[in-house]
Amino acid sequence: MRLPFSERRRYREVWADPARKARTLESFAQTEANGGADITAASKRATNADLRGHLERHAADEVRHAELFRSRAVALHAAGVGKASQSGFSDRASNLSTSAAEGGFDAHGFLPGSSIDEVGDVVYVARLHVAEKEAARLFALHRDLNKHDPETAAIFEAILKDEKYHVSWTGTFLERWRKEGRAQEVKEALSEAKSSRLWGAWKRLGVRSGAGFGRVTMLVFYYTLLVPFGLLARRKRPTSAWHEPRRPLGSDPLRGQF
Repeated sequence: MRLPFSERRRYREVWADPARKARTLESFAQTEANGGADITAASKRATNADLRGHLERHAADEVRHAELFRSRAVALHAAGVGKASQSGFSDRASNLSTSAAEGGFDAHGFLPGSSIDEVGDVVYVARLHVAEKEAARLFALHRDLNKHDPETAAIFEAILKDEKYHVSWTGTFLERWRKEGRAQEVKEALSEAKSSRLWGAWKRLGVRSGAGFGRVTMLVFYYTLLVPFGLLARRKRPTSAWHEPRRPLGSDPLRGQF
């Protein structure tokens, strides 16, 4: 997975610091637990038996992932890892969770209180599909960044197997609905799910970059708007400030009065 250099560096720094690693694992555990609770609630409201079965298995996976992350964090604390070692370190900085809530959306791209019977089967599964594809990509990255820590890397490797199943079953349902004549509904649901996550990513970019993001925005504004207009105005500017007076046409109007 390709990430901006600054983002990859941040990930490396977090995993290289035992204290930040423990806090990050705890944040992953919380996200997975929240996801499990949400999907469990959805499974109880699903009217399709096949869909309900997949949701139940999916929810159980999320709960198990939460326990794996939590157990690893506990092991690190037991080994003497305490609070984050860097001064000024914030919980937000440690949260590399694939699906941290952004812009009011929860771990899987749902607004608080949203349920499968409110948004519908297609929208719910589409949001899950998009979220799980992103989770699979990021978990693969985190696994690779933990090669120096085989125990943590093994957790990500085990979870990745479940993520592949999550992507597969949600994709299978979406394809089934396409064949049943709901292709446009599926297309719109996927578009909405991707848009909500892109908006969250854009907001995160602004929050993390701070003043730097503001400077970039101003530079873009300067070079795309101000500079072109400035060049255009320069082309129309006269070469000299002196203008030879225009001679009146015909006879001198002042002399004609006398």
